[in-house]
Amino acid sequence: MSPHAHQHSLPPEAAHAPILAATDFSPSAGHAIERAARLARELGRPLHLLHVYNDFAWAKLRALLREPPGADLEADARQRLTALAADLAARHGLATVEHAVVTGRAAGGIAARAREIGAGLVVVGVRGEGIAHELAIGGTAIKVLRASPCPVLVTRQPPERPYAHVLVATDFSATATRALRAALELFPDAAHVAVNAYWLPYEGRMQLVAGASQLDIERYREQARQVAQRKLDAFIADADYRAAGGVRGLVRHGLAPAVLLEESWRHEADLLVIGKHGASAVGEWVLGSVTLNLIHHAPCDVLLVP
Repeated sequence: MSPHAHQHSLPPEAAHAPILAATDFSPSAGHAIERAARLARELGRPLHLLHVYNDFAWAKLRALLREPPGADLEADARQRLTALAADLAARHGLATVEHAVVTGRAAGGIAARAREIGAGLVVVGVRGEGIAHELAIGGTAIKVLRASPCPVLVTRQPPERPYAHVLVATDFSATATRALRAALELFPDAAHVAVNAYWLPYEGRMQLVAGASQLDIERYREQARQVAQRKLDAFIADADYRAAGGVRGLVRHGLAPAVLLEESWRHEADLLVIGKHGASAVGEWVLGSVTLNLIHHAPCDVLLVP
């Protein structure tokens, strides 16, 4: 058990916030709902299942497959979801598993349901079945994050065990603080490592334009590393002040996406935690491109924190 397992307590309302797991009945969604059920049991939280029935998509598919118009696919989805909820409750020892089917687009339906039930966590699979642009790898998760009131967990692996090694990205922002605190609150028994990637502006031009020697560049880089280390120590102390040093800090030179992927492999992380950045249109674009890249290439599950 980690040093902070019993020291990092949640506000009463957050400690009981439901977990919402979305499913389209694909194998990837199966990993998501299994992880959600395990977390509901571990954290003592209510579990809600959701299936978003896209009637437009199904109408297209029905026409493509020449399926008889009388087939009630929505009713079939409700029956499958009811059976799935009962199975999860029985296998994971949950008192009850709430479930609902709503009509619309996946991301909008998931975010709306999360707000409606006051969810503390949304769990989705990394890929699904259906229209490519709607359920492309990571695409739904990004759209959900933009509208979600709570963190979004994107699963890519079967949940064989509780998360043991959690890597948290930080740039020392308020969003990064929320990300680390969410990781500590949701996975208190894991080993947490906060990672900061630092980079010297115009490092590549120093030698060519400014005439800096390799020793100069290395000295500037070491100064930047020391500054980053001091900031990281302060960041961990602020975010994890109740945990008595239970979070390890790691400073690495390089661009953030590459550093995070490399350290995920190095630490055999089973979860990578990153915060949302940018409220502007440009920020949203960066969020989409960088986060999609990490979701696509990370060797583990990814927690996105708004």
